[in-house]
Amino acid sequence: MFKLFKFQENNLLTYSLVFLIIFLGFVFRFYNINYENLWIDEIYSFWVTDPNLSFTETYLRLQTTESIPFLYYYLVKMCNKIFGYDPIVGRCFSAFFGFLSIFSVGILCKKFARNKSYLFATCLISLNIFLIVNSQEMRVYIFTFFLISLSLIFFLNLYKENKNKIFTKNFILFSFFIFTAILSHPFAIIVLASIIFFLILDYFLFSSNNTKVNISLILVSILTIGFLYHYMNYVSLNKIGWIEQPGIKFFTNFYFSKFFGSRLLGSIYLLALIICCVKFRKSLFQKFNVFSFFIILIIFSYSIPLLFGYIFYPIILDRYIFFVLIPILCLISHFIFQITPKLFSYSLAILICLITFFNHLFFENTLRQFYTEIYPNKPEIKKVLKHINLSDNSNFTFKTDDRVEINTNEIYENYYQKYLEKLKLKLNYISFKKQNDFPDTLWVIYLKDTTNIDYNISEKFNGYKVVDKKYFNRIELYLLSNKI
Repeated sequence: MFKLFKFQENNLLTYSLVFLIIFLGFVFRFYNINYENLWIDEIYSFWVTDPNLSFTETYLRLQTTESIPFLYYYLVKMCNKIFGYDPIVGRCFSAFFGFLSIFSVGILCKKFARNKSYLFATCLISLNIFLIVNSQEMRVYIFTFFLISLSLIFFLNLYKENKNKIFTKNFILFSFFIFTAILSHPFAIIVLASIIFFLILDYFLFSSNNTKVNISLILVSILTIGFLYHYMNYVSLNKIGWIEQPGIKFFTNFYFSKFFGSRLLGSIYLLALIICCVKFRKSLFQKFNVFSFFIILIIFSYSIPLLFGYIFYPIILDRYIFFVLIPILCLISHFIFQITPKLFSYSLAILICLITFFNHLFFENTLRQFYTEIYPNKPEIKKVLKHINLSDNSNFTFKTDDRVEINTNEIYENYYQKYLEKLKLKLNYISFKKQNDFPDTLWVIYLKDTTNIDYNISEKFNGYKVVDKKYFNRIELYLLSNKI
């Protein structure tokens, strides 16, 4: 039995299982990718990445709607130009980089693993529900995750490099990927700060001085300061004003329940991380190495946004810092394979994989969609439009949250019109710009925001009364009439 599970170079069973899990990771990210309609933030992304706009117009839209830098949106805009202006293009863009992240994190783990723990890390990344969900959204987060994983690969290469030449391949690639990660999301600066802090401690505690890494960090830091000066001139703090500082409950799981799909599974991973760090603490702190850096990155990923929130205003969210999964899963996968006896470590690795798989099988739509009916978590716009199409009234408009300062009606109109074309439905959209031309009866779609605030539709349409009301997932649909 021990030989059956031993990770050997030519172990056909081992590599077959890993290949199967990677294949599942591919299926989970791409299959049924367009099952759910876009949610609010994705609709904003879709509006910003219109390929028919000039780059200046795209930038102005970005300034209006987002608190995220421009890189991701320009790349998706280019894809929309090539493959067509359709929501599925942006989602496939995310899924592509989500799938590549399986390999990039596995390669990163292989940089310091003397055993086959990198295969275990590859499996955990492949099956991670949080990464899968973000790989199916037209948002920047999984793209940033991939860039950070690449920057860490080339950071380790550069850190260990013995060549006298400064501008080596690793120097260029590390500098490029860490800065592009920052250009995709400002929280990537946490990774840069972690690397700088790691090198400072390494210098003062162990007199280690890596000139090439230092030069690279100086160049990237100068570029980052210039970027921040530009970025802070256009980012609006009101766009993140809805974020709340975490309460006491946060400190019981540190988003692990969201990262891994459930409170139970999150607790298992958190406990595994704590046990591994305690048991192998000498490997972490006796001499600075990649494991020490991972601990610093984990601490900084949580502490910097939390402290910023206490001093200024809340900014921490699970999806903003989920690159912390890289050091978490690398540490767990590596140290589990250091446990003796080997039979126990292999059995523990298999058990974690099985628990994660069964979570998909019984509780997540990733596998449940193959054997039972599943229900979307995002607004069911398709059902709403089909319901209107089957009714006697084809007139419709929509209303969004008045607390938002920007003109969201134009943003929603852009998406609805494109979606109507895709569904080939002949509905009459009534633009908010022509309020005097409203018909006697019409449907009003209210796409509820993430706060679920109640909305009195009658107050927004003077002279109209609600004659019918339907509920869909995160959508309220009203039939209004002024004949009453």
